[in-house]
Amino acid sequence: MGDKMSGKNNMRGSKVHKTIFGLPMLFWGLWLAILFLWMGRFVISFMSMYLVKDLHVDAGIAGTIVSMYGFGGVFGCLFGGALSDRFGRQSMIIGGEIGAALMLVALSFIDNPFVMGAMLLVYGAISSIPTPAIAAYIADVVPLRDQKRAYTLQTWAINFGFATGPIIANQLVKISYTLMFYAEAIILALVTVMLIVFFHEVRKVEREAGIAAGTVQAAGTVQGERAASEHKPADHKPAATQADSASNVSVLGNYRRALTDGPFISLVVLMFCYTIAYFQLTSGLPIALTQLGMGTDEYSVLLTINGGVLCLLQIPALAVFDRMSNTRVLVLGMMVTAVGYAFQIGASTWLSFAIAAVLWSLGELGTFPIAATTVANLAPAEARGTYQGLYNLGWSLSNGAAPLVGGWVISSFGSHTLWISCTVMFVLVAIGLYLTKGAREHAIARNLRHAA
Repeated sequence: MGDKMSGKNNMRGSKVHKTIFGLPMLFWGLWLAILFLWMGRFVISFMSMYLVKDLHVDAGIAGTIVSMYGFGGVFGCLFGGALSDRFGRQSMIIGGEIGAALMLVALSFIDNPFVMGAMLLVYGAISSIPTPAIAAYIADVVPLRDQKRAYTLQTWAINFGFATGPIIANQLVKISYTLMFYAEAIILALVTVMLIVFFHEVRKVEREAGIAAGTVQAAGTVQGERAASEHKPADHKPAATQADSASNVSVLGNYRRALTDGPFISLVVLMFCYTIAYFQLTSGLPIALTQLGMGTDEYSVLLTINGGVLCLLQIPALAVFDRMSNTRVLVLGMMVTAVGYAFQIGASTWLSFAIAAVLWSLGELGTFPIAATTVANLAPAEARGTYQGLYNLGWSLSNGAAPLVGGWVISSFGSHTLWISCTVMFVLVAIGLYLTKGAREHAIARNLRHAA
């Protein structure tokens, strides 16, 4: 009787933990939401042009206004990840997306540049809350051995959306820039409804998994229970168990642990330096193109080239990256990106910028997903949200600083100086990643031993 019950619940458990292409269904539901979200995320990419061409704002001031979005994201990432450790990933993701949709509607009514800057600060804070929770959720539901593939697929979804979004936005702004605010808000609202349904199903799966696991444990012997507990991976607890233990998480303790983790903090600083230069593609680049007499048509195609190259090559490149260490992939990506930005130093035609876009897109292939995987590998299970929040904090700071720096450099010294500075930055980051390789790999190995 006990054997029959155990077998029946094992079958039930196999349904609960169903996989597609080797990754759990719990991952694919969120992946689909990410794909739709990034297909509709285009307001910030076109904000510089909107301010310069529609509101007639100076390029330097426009960069300062757009930078408020990134600085607002500092608050979202700082608290969103830690709160997701404490209160759960799902509430942070859904709450952030609903708030972002409402803020976009409010932004559509603003024509004062300075009020726009203040509202972008709030919008950046709210829209960034889900980011670390999403990254931590992936690490929660995907086994350690599959996380590189999972984060690569997440990046692919982002890039596919980034490739198609500008095409949609370009058609909208030809009618009215205001339409892009409404379009993104509608997409966010629809995806939020989809996420609410998805997470409702996730909770059903968690309850079924908990019931099945409890029945099997009751039917097993004491020796079987002991063996299971000894071999259960510490980094991949069932979602229900993690939700139950969330109330025991210390937010301040997690912050203290992350901020004193040398290998992790060094990676955060280096990736901040990388992104502040790389994000010139959505801040400095549109201003430089405008000064050369180009408009939204030329700029949107460059963004589509970037997303298209990544979509075509990201997944095939994973087979190559699997045979390389994470640090080697990151260093190689930095150097190829440096070549692409160096090509823009003397660019004066759209074709020159298109060639440069192909080059820095090739450099991006491994940097974002491998960096995210490295952060997930460095983070202890009970502090994943906090680690991802602090990592994405660097992104938000660079999102804020990139338009500020790009607009100021172009206004004061010209776009050539901006591209030279970015090229030098990529080379310095590559050197830093190589020099800190040992400490980072030692910390990851320690986490792997603990998980095993």
